[in-house]
Amino acid sequence: MDLVTGACPRICPPSGEPVCGSDGVIYASQCDMRKKMCGKGVTVAAEKTACLRSNGSKCEHRCPGDQDPVCGTDGRTYLNKCMLRVEICRVGIELSHLGPCNNISAHRENCPVSCEFAPLDGPICGSDGNVYKSTCQMKLLTCGQGVVRTNKKHCQTTRHCRESCWRGAKPACGSDGILYANTCKMRAKNCGKHVFEVPMSYCVSLERTSGGQANACPLDCKNELEAPTCGSDGSVYRNECEMQMLNCGQARRKVTVVDFEKCRPRLTKCTKQQQKCGNEVDPVCGSDANTYPNQCHLNVAVCLKGIQLAHVGECTTLREVEQCPEDCSEVPEEPVCGSDGNVYRSLCHLRRETCGQRVVQVPAQHCPTTALCNQICSGERQFVCGSDNKLYRNECEMKRDNCGKHVYVVPMKRCIQGFLFRGCQKICPPYYDPVCGTDGKTYSNECFLEIENCRSRSLVTKKYHGLCGQPTEEPKNYLY
Repeated sequence: MDLVTGACPRICPPSGEPVCGSDGVIYASQCDMRKKMCGKGVTVAAEKTACLRSNGSKCEHRCPGDQDPVCGTDGRTYLNKCMLRVEICRVGIELSHLGPCNNISAHRENCPVSCEFAPLDGPICGSDGNVYKSTCQMKLLTCGQGVVRTNKKHCQTTRHCRESCWRGAKPACGSDGILYANTCKMRAKNCGKHVFEVPMSYCVSLERTSGGQANACPLDCKNELEAPTCGSDGSVYRNECEMQMLNCGQARRKVTVVDFEKCRPRLTKCTKQQQKCGNEVDPVCGSDANTYPNQCHLNVAVCLKGIQLAHVGECTTLREVEQCPEDCSEVPEEPVCGSDGNVYRSLCHLRRETCGQRVVQVPAQHCPTTALCNQICSGERQFVCGSDNKLYRNECEMKRDNCGKHVYVVPMKRCIQGFLFRGCQKICPPYYDPVCGTDGKTYSNECFLEIENCRSRSLVTKKYHGLCGQPTEEPKNYLY
């Protein structure tokens, strides 16, 4: 089943005959080619022998059009061994067996239901090009798709992550509030995460004063008197202490005090901007470790002294390790949004998982997974499959119904065929006719409720027809 947006497929079946594109690239199937090259005018080449991997690629194979199908460990059938070798070179899969893939067996693989207690052995690069936190998460999210672990060079998000760094570079302060030996190590440590370098003043670690007290950077200038200072970099600082603090550890250039008249044009420009700031309170933390009432006031500071947003929410001091909670198992699950943009199961989980970092709880709208909590959805039927294996009428309703949870769109086959494991041999129809179970959860239709009973060995029954909290009359028939 192809789910299309216009003429471009969003999802392709796991098997299909490989085709040679007019761009000289071999694709897993014609659907795969249309999906990857949507709108670029690539068509199927008249001769399969014309296919040569793109210039500069090490995967240079000319493949004949002989039909001698083989199955790869990604669950896809390839026209012959040569075409499989191209994919082995490009993605890092392996030969599973001779002959076409058995699609049913791919869906009967042993798929985990939860990864809560599984070891975090990631990041793991999957043969689908995505990065996963662990092997368990990869199997859970790609159940029935034949995705296997492969070399991380095949994953875009880890391609630029260095494994080794040179010594002797200048220390770098990360936006997570941690001091690193250098910028390279900061990037390597946070591969795949949104951690970037900020002014040294943002890191309140004692490590940064290792150069001796004489050269130590000011840690805090909040108690210093306000005495606007013009720096040789053209920035306006609250006082000389702040100028030294914000430029501490920056080897690029030394900033000194100059005549204030040189900063007058910038001050005039930024002051005009401040007049437009309202009284709305939605605190944000600047990379100068100061809390600003809202984004507008931060923008004024950005204008004056070239700082940047560190995170949403008030600035905090780094917590000592002994102050961080060790066990959150008894804490009820009440999802919260962290200033790093991630959703945590509870405030306790946030504090434990971000121990030693400047991450605080912020309003839900700052996390993508909770941004649509109060959204009014159109009810349009553009069915999507959620990562919780439930079918939703559209993506908007999926996000709204899972407010605060990390539920996202996955291939439709997971909802339609993904329940063929663990002895639950049943394929549910894709129509949306919600029922409320006695466990308080809404199911896409009665079939999915039965599947849940099979998977969890529970005794959930239908409480009433309709969404939980919104009972409707039992339909008399399904004729329209």
